Amino acid sequence: MRKAVLAGALALALSCAGAAFAWSANPPSPPGPQSAPGQENKPQKQDKSAKAQRHQLQHSESVVKNADGAFQTVVEQRGTVEAVGATSITVISEDGFSQAYAVNGDTTITKAPGTGGDGKRLRPEDGTIADITTGELVRISGLKKDGQVAAEKIAEGAGDVPGLGLGRGNGHGLGKAHGQGRGPEK
Repeated sequence: MRKAVLAGALALALSCAGAAFAWSANPPSPPGPQSAPGQENKPQKQDKSAKAQRHQLQHSESVVKNADGAFQTVVEQRGTVEAVGATSITVISEDGFSQAYAVNGDTTITKAPGTGGDGKRLRPEDGTIADITTGELVRISGLKKDGQVAAEKIAEGAGDVPGLGLGRGNGHGLGKAHGQGRGPEK
């Protein structure tokens, strides 16, 4: 019995000594980022490459109700200009969907901004249908009536960035309660 107790004590001592040696041989790890009391850890912002991989609208058709109660069909598309003239533009999306749009004096055309010397994006500029060329990437929205679509907004050169590039709210809806999906309280 004495030998068994002695062997057990020896095994325990060697185990403890081995653990102590292993623990002292590893350098301490640097402390991780800590938040101040009462603050939550916020997720890191996505880098630009992750943003570029987000889902991108190709084309859509939606029925919206105006403030006066009338319904309209809104068409939105991202794609390459197939044909362009003074009164029309045809855009084809990456999936092969093609749509012709009528262009008139009410059509707003925005030229996509470049970047300044400091790397920051410049403000968009007003453009004309003459600024748009075949093969260029655009984002376009319009109203469909009787099978024809009249272009309301065209964003020239905005084909490679997330979002439609047509401005906040795309001009549809009341725009009084941002993100709430409802108009002003009555």
